[in-house]
Amino acid sequence: MKNIVLIGFMGTGKSEVGKRLAGKLGWSFEDTDLRIVERAGSTIPEIFKRSGERYFRKLERTVVSELAQKKSCVIATGGGAVLDPVNLKNLRRNGLLIGLEASPDAIIMRTAGSDRPLLLHENRHERIERLLSARRPYYGLSDHRIDTTHRTIDQVVDMIKEVHRLSDSDPIRLDLGERSYAIEIGRGTIGKLGERLVGLGLKGKAAVVTNPRVKRLYGAVLTRGLGKAGFDVTTVILPDGERFKNLKSVSTVYDALLRTSFERGSTIIALGGGVIGDLAGFAAATFMRGINFVQVPTTLAAQVDASIGGKTGVDHPKGKNLIGAFYQPRLVFIDPDVLKTLDRREFVSGLAEVIKYGVIADEEFFSYLEDNMDKILKKEPAALTHATRKSCGVKAAVVQKDEREGGLRKILNYGHTFGHALETITNYRTYLHGEAVSIGMAFAAKLAVRLGLTENSVARRQIMLLQKAGLPVALPKIKTADILKSMRLDKKVSGGRIHFVLADRIGHVAVEPVEEKEIQGLLKAGF
Repeated sequence: MKNIVLIGFMGTGKSEVGKRLAGKLGWSFEDTDLRIVERAGSTIPEIFKRSGERYFRKLERTVVSELAQKKSCVIATGGGAVLDPVNLKNLRRNGLLIGLEASPDAIIMRTAGSDRPLLLHENRHERIERLLSARRPYYGLSDHRIDTTHRTIDQVVDMIKEVHRLSDSDPIRLDLGERSYAIEIGRGTIGKLGERLVGLGLKGKAAVVTNPRVKRLYGAVLTRGLGKAGFDVTTVILPDGERFKNLKSVSTVYDALLRTSFERGSTIIALGGGVIGDLAGFAAATFMRGINFVQVPTTLAAQVDASIGGKTGVDHPKGKNLIGAFYQPRLVFIDPDVLKTLDRREFVSGLAEVIKYGVIADEEFFSYLEDNMDKILKKEPAALTHATRKSCGVKAAVVQKDEREGGLRKILNYGHTFGHALETITNYRTYLHGEAVSIGMAFAAKLAVRLGLTENSVARRQIMLLQKAGLPVALPKIKTADILKSMRLDKKVSGGRIHFVLADRIGHVAVEPVEEKEIQGLLKAGF
């Protein structure tokens, strides 16, 4: 079990958070500064005064080296510990690094009256700002960051516990009785799918449905692994893009299956983004009344959303996903490493779905995204994998309670009522799905304020995080009549009224009927 290592500037709460966290986990707790004091037989100010900072850092390196070898331990480090690359290497070898942050004003308040050697300065605020500026690049090397400025110790502890829980590699189970399956997340695992399918009892013929770019990047490694596991593999290549998610493409899949004599025990594997997953899943649901289906999503949006929950289908000229079926896969097999080759726009588009989960179900996760979005944008493995696992977990929990969207599952469509309509009237050529959903989320956030369901600050936090992720939030130039006409075809329309998923606070939403005059008013105002 990896240690949890708290790094960050003095006054960010490392010691107090560390003690309480260790108590809740039933782990041991170590503070590097306390160990140094014990070893030297002197206080830290005395060590600095008598022997200087260089001697202190030497002791610190020895102590860190020893503590890094412990197991199931929460380690609170001194503010300058990770400036030493040897310390950083030792701590990272068997530790999950959590960076705690706080504003200069909070640090001043928390360190008031202390005799910390590095803060013995006439202008304490200026000194803190200078030290923080120099050390931020080192604190930025943490796996996850948490701003403690406006959070209680227990809130910070709970956030760290959740990050630690999701850093485990155990599969996420989606329990649906005989239709249950696992969501497995593992870096560098795409070539191991074949042996995993054998473990599920699958064998015989397998069709990999993909598009040209994904085939070029990952087709060979996937099919090679399937072949080694004994599968007879057929590859079906479809054009890339939402406009090809139609019945004609499904027929192309059927033709390939018939040509290669597929049977009911055969398997379709979707290797690609949401379009490929939806389309291949619909083909699997309808060919011979249903054959085995496996999802191998290669975009962020597909990994956290489209591949989970069994929604399959194709578009109709009058609307998105109007033709489809609920059909659960046998397995969702996610390799976060494939996102390294995903282009920037596609990756950012997928972040709309990730942010959605924070809005609809988990304020702590939303806060985590606020604190760590820069790491996710850089595709740093720990932060990205955490965001993926958390998103998958939220969706799995919702689908388990409402597999066929009879009630609760509708909350997963936050931002989609407007987003789908925007995609339709622009003929799926202007916006990526996540970009349209982002604009839809901004619209829904402001609509909730307009209807008096929430405070403006709730909408502002959502819009700021979407912008921080690089997503669009502004209304494009569209005709109000066109957008309303398209929204009237939304699956949530009931009794002639358009229903929106709206947030009354971060972490909680409800489906609300909305009068068209309210929608028109917000559209005319340019929301």
